[in-house]
Amino acid sequence: TGTPEGVVTAAPGSTWLQTDSTTDVKGWIRWVKATGTGSTGWVAGPEADTGWRNVSADLLNGWKVNAVDGGIMVRRVGNVVTLQLHVYDGTVSTDIWAAPVGFRPSKTTYFHVSHVTTGAAIGGGYWSTGGGIQRYNSNAAAYNTLTVVTSNAWPSSLPGSAA
Repeated sequence: TGTPEGVVTAAPGSTWLQTDSTTDVKGWIRWVKATGTGSTGWVAGPEADTGWRNVSADLLNGWKVNAVDGGIMVRRVGNVVTLQLHVYDGTVSTDIWAAPVGFRPSKTTYFHVSHVTTGAAIGGGYWSTGGGIQRYNSNAAAYNTLTVVTSNAWPSSLPGSAA
């Protein structure tokens, strides 16, 4: 039971099946020993899946949920993180949301923002390696789906609520 990271010593290529997982929609995570011969260097297997998480309650600075499109949702499968961003009216700041460790991109990712009705590009933003998602202009909408690769360790807990 539990994650092997920092606990189980093994050679590279070893596997560990965690059957008590609360951080995977299947209830288990397969871990693979990627590096070293000590107790660190374990990586969650590619089939590890957090399921969609609704993190709309964690929006920052006056950003609001577009109820039709579901607000802000995040999912991690293996080392790939997908973010659906459907929010509007950030009147105080361009800061929209801060992704927790385990859901942050390996490289800052820039994106265009499209108008919800016309699909026309109306601006842009970025998702930093520190987790922050920012829109270049405040008091506007942010409609986008982003997919990034993460080098973060598998999260020890899940953000938001199951969607």
